[in-house]
Amino acid sequence: MNTTAVLTAMLPEHLLLVGLVLVIGLEIVGHSRRAALAVAFVAVAAAAYAAAQLSLDGYAAAPFAGQFSVDRTTLLVKAMVLAFALPVLVMARDDFSGGEFPALLLSSLYGVCLLQSADSFATVFLGLELMSLPVYVLVLLAWRRPQSAEAALKYLVLGGTATAMFLMGASLLYGGSATLSIDAFPRALAAGDGLSRAAVVLVVLAFFLKAAIVPFHAWAPDAYEAASVPVTAYMATIVK
Repeated sequence: MNTTAVLTAMLPEHLLLVGLVLVIGLEIVGHSRRAALAVAFVAVAAAAYAAAQLSLDGYAAAPFAGQFSVDRTTLLVKAMVLAFALPVLVMARDDFSGGEFPALLLSSLYGVCLLQSADSFATVFLGLELMSLPVYVLVLLAWRRPQSAEAALKYLVLGGTATAMFLMGASLLYGGSATLSIDAFPRALAAGDGLSRAAVVLVVLAFFLKAAIVPFHAWAPDAYEAASVPVTAYMATIVK
């Protein structure tokens, strides 16, 4: 494993991680919430700039072969997603009293970026859960609304169901192809056996449930209504 390749290919993720550590540090020492939001904004902006610059340079690498890789397209998508998160941080400046929101948002964005570079279902699962778990808490942060706890619980239960479906689908794909590579999915689509079809259906349904695609959108109205405006904006755009 080339250390330079790891540091360069994962530069956007590293910048998000640095921002997360700084936000947690500011929360520990008791600095104002605006300082935490400012640090998070700078970290996201720096990560977006780094991804865009690497994309413009045509950078491509696979520091973890078969698991994680980047190229011009994936880096461009990361830059776009991170840029879309900046207005969410701006909107949150009057909605939250502590550093919880920026810390959770940075954690979720780390998972979003990881998803873009995933080459295996193991990495997809890691990115998907890193993206989703902080959002469950973000919905609950609006605790001053009576329906927030119920909405967060519904989101958690249905999100957990989607995770179980995804893992079962990935397990069936592995059983049929002996690999967790993303490339196994199109092969399963073309296969006619029941095992491959079941795997494809489970994986697709899991993503439909995670993204609240009709008719698997039962959790979305409650979660969107209960969450604060910045959280709803994040869930309805970047998470989808």
